Amino acid sequence: MPINIKTQLLTRSHHIIVAFSFLVAGMLFPTLAATNYYIDNLNGNDSNSGQSVDKAWKSLTKVNAKTFQPGDSILFKSDGVWVGRLYPRGSGTAGKPIVIDKYGHGGRPLFDGDGMTGTGVVYLYNQAYWEINNLEITNDAVAEGDRRGVRIEINEGVGVVNHIYLRNLHIHHIKGRVGQERSHKRTAGVGFAVVSAKNIETRFNDIRVENCLIHDCQNQGIITECVGGDGFQPGTPEWNRMRITNAVIRNNTIYNISKNAMIIRLFDGGLVEYNVCYNTANGITGNTMFTCACDGTIFQYNEGYLNNSPDADGSMYDADLRSPNTIWQYSYSHDNAHGLFWNCTVQEDANLICRYNISQNDKGILFCINYPVTSIHIYNNTVYIPSHLSPVIISERGNGNKTDNPNTRTYNFRNNIIYNLSSTATYDWKNTRYNRTFEANCFYGVHPSGEPADSKKITTNPLLFDPGSGGIGVNSVNGYQLQPNSPCIDAGVVIPDNGGRDYWGNTLYNGKPDIGAHEYQGHSSLKNVLSDGFEFKLSANPLLLGKELKITTENLISEQVTIRVYSQEGIRIFSKAYNENINSFLIGSPFKMPGIYYVKVDIGKHVSTKKIIVK
Repeated sequence: MPINIKTQLLTRSHHIIVAFSFLVAGMLFPTLAATNYYIDNLNGNDSNSGQSVDKAWKSLTKVNAKTFQPGDSILFKSDGVWVGRLYPRGSGTAGKPIVIDKYGHGGRPLFDGDGMTGTGVVYLYNQAYWEINNLEITNDAVAEGDRRGVRIEINEGVGVVNHIYLRNLHIHHIKGRVGQERSHKRTAGVGFAVVSAKNIETRFNDIRVENCLIHDCQNQGIITECVGGDGFQPGTPEWNRMRITNAVIRNNTIYNISKNAMIIRLFDGGLVEYNVCYNTANGITGNTMFTCACDGTIFQYNEGYLNNSPDADGSMYDADLRSPNTIWQYSYSHDNAHGLFWNCTVQEDANLICRYNISQNDKGILFCINYPVTSIHIYNNTVYIPSHLSPVIISERGNGNKTDNPNTRTYNFRNNIIYNLSSTATYDWKNTRYNRTFEANCFYGVHPSGEPADSKKITTNPLLFDPGSGGIGVNSVNGYQLQPNSPCIDAGVVIPDNGGRDYWGNTLYNGKPDIGAHEYQGHSSLKNVLSDGFEFKLSANPLLLGKELKITTENLISEQVTIRVYSQEGIRIFSKAYNENINSFLIGSPFKMPGIYYVKVDIGKHVSTKKIIVK
């Protein structure tokens, strides 16, 4: 169709007029400068401007009535206390988030929900570009209720909500609901929720939860969800409307949780790493971390221990319904009521990976293959079972479609070390509906009836440096590295797309593949790999209660040395830093009763841990 010249000129004129209008508007009404607002619960006054320390506001009512602008900061006085809900309005923009933080010297400002129900003590609704830092949040009560610490909600039609960062928060004693219903699972320390996305894209992008301390919460530590229902297979239009992209959950400590430390739903990709979760599932069934309706999420460098789940659905990692391409790697599971890995997938799920992890002293079911699944790859994990435990090493469960064929329940188990000292450990096999491959595994110690056939099986001692010596911390497991004469060296099979590194960060492969979580590096680097550059000795082990403990290192230490002692439950009972150029450290007798303890020594970036028995 020919272009109408008159129309073209009019359109061009319109663009010029619009541009000029914006220029004039910018001159008459310049962009508002970002403003710092200060709130002081003791010396502030709501009649003040709030724009300086000596003109601070006082109340949450004043803050909640304000619509903040991009780049603004809302700063609460250190050690201040506010009762009620913090619900400020407005949104930031790219490069100009609205920031909530503290000012002054002292501890985090405290926000006490005082038992209020609904939403969260800190709450955002359909708001983008916010960073919330350095707050303490609690909401305790006598009776259970619909309570949360931080709640971020978006609703139908808001589009993509970007950049919600939660950092360095201390969230504790959130009296939620304990139970298995979905309403129970919504009560948590931190929650991101899509209220509804039935017809229009409504989702999060670029969210972070970092360096937070979350404890004594019911029912969960951290959750992401869609309130209107998120039971959709990744890739479907419904899931695409509500998926969460560019999500990171990192460096958080989560403990004393009634059910799950984390329930991760709707992640498209995403990264969950360097988190420490312990004393979870207290009195009710729950995994430490699990996914649902996620695709390609990576969990790595995490530590999970003292999961107390009364039922088998209580492992450190659970790939739940609709979790294709999920990767669980480089993590340390120990002293849990159940084991490392559980799957409750659907037939469409494929390429679930569990690799280069360490399991020590886990009970219950260590590897559970549940429900139909297209493919699971379990390889290069190291599992230590002491003589006094009776776990099911691998359990195949017949849940799901009863008429499916074996190709809908396919998994392989390769290059793993099962170091079993228990005469009561077992296997639980289903004779039908499973297509399984076992290849190049090391099964050492006691050999229960039903131990898998494996043409490349190794049954001799894998010659780990110090099996069973892992303590608290992902860096405490150097005893699971291979000695130079280990039969597991060069005895594994090649795994494509293997992640490129072992548990300790060594490049794969050094020659042929090794079996277990360690890829042996040779004599030249063995000392550094084994001990992170140092070794220390205890003056006595076992140690008599009341006797002083001395720690010595081989060489004089010129860097700062920090020594910590933990109980078997993970409670720190001693911590002290030393700056002297010495190699002997007398820490006295911090032990109050007999038992098992862990001594952790930090020298610079290097960490080593030993278990000590006090009699």
